[in-house]
Amino acid sequence: RGGAVMYISGVLESKGHKTIVSNDQANVAAAVKTMCDNHVGAVIIVGANDKVAGILTERDILRKYAEFGDKLGNMPVTKIMSAKVSTTGPDAKIDEVLATMTRERFRHMPVMDKGKLVGIVSMGDMVKAMLEEKTQEAESLKQYITS
Repeated sequence: RGGAVMYISGVLESKGHKTIVSNDQANVAAAVKTMCDNHVGAVIIVGANDKVAGILTERDILRKYAEFGDKLGNMPVTKIMSAKVSTTGPDAKIDEVLATMTRERFRHMPVMDKGKLVGIVSMGDMVKAMLEEKTQEAESLKQYITS
């Protein structure tokens, strides 16, 4: 069994497809409330026709708070979100997506399938999936050796 390739679809299967979004007309305070209410570190910003317009992360908010202070809450999310969003598909390999996230220095990636947002994966989700896979492989090897 060794060396099984893991795909993003498997990560979404175990964590679910729920994706927290915020409208591109929202202000930062509303997006922060959405993130807090849902216990997530990033929210996908969607525009017309539910198209991905950007992503807003805790890190974005923290950095912009240092710049704008109390004015930040009333600012539109479009002013501080990352508009350049790297996405992946369900059939992408976890190790390749992790490499991209590490190289480009971000921790959340929307998953798109045929132009439709179907989920989001975090670096933590993928590390967890890889650890579970390695644990299963080790257990299988142990069973094989002792049988």
